Amino acid sequence: MTALVLQITDAGRAAMVDPAGGTRTVHIVEAGLTQAAFVAAPTLEVLPGEFKRIDTVSGLAVAPDTVHLTLRDSGTDSYAVRGIALYLNDGTLFAVFGQPDPILEKAAAATFYLAIDWTLAAADVAAITFGDTSFLNPPATETVSGVAQLATIAEALAGAVGDKIITPAVMAEVLAGYVNAAQLGAASGVATLGADGKLAVDQRPAIDLIDVWPVADQAAMLAKADATVGDFAVRADNGLVYVLQALPPSTLANWLEISTPAPVSSVNGRVGAVVLNAGDVGAVPSGRKVQTNGGLLSGGGTLAGDLTLTLNPASAAEAAAGAAGDKVLTPASLATILATLAAKANGAATVSAGGLLTGGGALAGNPTINLAAASAAEILAGTEGGKAATPAGLAGLPKSLTPNGYWTLPGGLKLMWVQVRQVITTERVLTVAYPDSFAAFVVPISLTGWNTAFSISRDLWLQFVGEPGLSSCTIQTQSDDGQDMRLDGFNAFFLGV
Repeated sequence: MTALVLQITDAGRAAMVDPAGGTRTVHIVEAGLTQAAFVAAPTLEVLPGEFKRIDTVSGLAVAPDTVHLTLRDSGTDSYAVRGIALYLNDGTLFAVFGQPDPILEKAAAATFYLAIDWTLAAADVAAITFGDTSFLNPPATETVSGVAQLATIAEALAGAVGDKIITPAVMAEVLAGYVNAAQLGAASGVATLGADGKLAVDQRPAIDLIDVWPVADQAAMLAKADATVGDFAVRADNGLVYVLQALPPSTLANWLEISTPAPVSSVNGRVGAVVLNAGDVGAVPSGRKVQTNGGLLSGGGTLAGDLTLTLNPASAAEAAAGAAGDKVLTPASLATILATLAAKANGAATVSAGGLLTGGGALAGNPTINLAAASAAEILAGTEGGKAATPAGLAGLPKSLTPNGYWTLPGGLKLMWVQVRQVITTERVLTVAYPDSFAAFVVPISLTGWNTAFSISRDLWLQFVGEPGLSSCTIQTQSDDGQDMRLDGFNAFFLGV
């Protein structure tokens, strides 16, 4: 089943905190039901529109991060449920979940039975206990008794599903595709390979080896009474090779001549046994020349004799002088040039650093220039004047980029926003909790109502009430005529330090 993420309230989170340190175990005993659509905010202290509370609540940890939760109501009333809440044994609203569409609808003659998997942190799972677990049906695992699903033959063959079981019938179909171990290497069974990857010697069939018979002539070939199909006869009288296709070997028609390409009969107009020379294959005329055509190479001549090509290297002195134009540089002469350049460098010169840069020193000592990067804490404090702000440092400033979030700017200025999606149909006073606290002051910037659809008759607006607090503020809804009062939510924006 699909796991649901219930929102643990601020009060529920506080109940799990042990004042002496660590986590305190909490005990869930009741569940509240509502037909209203609401925003499951952590600041909720009551379930909006709660119409019924039931005590048949059970749960069991089925994984390090998952609790299988079961709610049951055997009453005779009928209703639709869009949200649920879990209450501790001291009445604290511990967690809530809501959605616009009904989660489940109950008829008068039916029993309300809701089973969900609730995902949360492993440390939270260990700290939550429940009351009656006698009617719990969790998914079965290696360590939890519960409801199990049966694997299909396709799932069993794929071997990729880890939360279903295999029946004997499905196992029989899976094993039908495998070879019985008793048939391996047995007669009328399945051959096996040895350690060398080849068919085991004791399982190989008898094979009639092919022979090659050298014979003098046709009569000697036909006289090979012990020849078998596939044997070859190499005749000395004509140099041809024959293969026996059928028995008996005494019948000439049973021997097939193996055709071979005809031998070379002539080369460049010459026939018979030809000894090749340069003239027979069109050798390059000896009058051809290899020329250097100037440049750095010298030498060359005709192909009538051995040729020498010369490329003269420059000496160290010639390399340093830089005047020779008909010689090339070698590693040895280049070393002289590099040594000359090194001798001309001003080793006493220094590199100085200023401003945000530090380090430096004489060129002879391979100086290092440093530019220190400011940490996120230093950027937030806004007092460090000797370091540079980097993208990584700016990205590390405290923030929460969520619908109810905040962003801290360099120097400590905080921008906070609150998005509430909750139907409001009366003039009332609301407390808005910030997603984080301000330390010194807060300025409310904007407070705007939100509706899901356009309407020219809606008559309900929002106002700030009094001075805002550092962790929350008070707002009120107002109407001029009390007609068609409705807001589907609101957005608020604050800044401060």
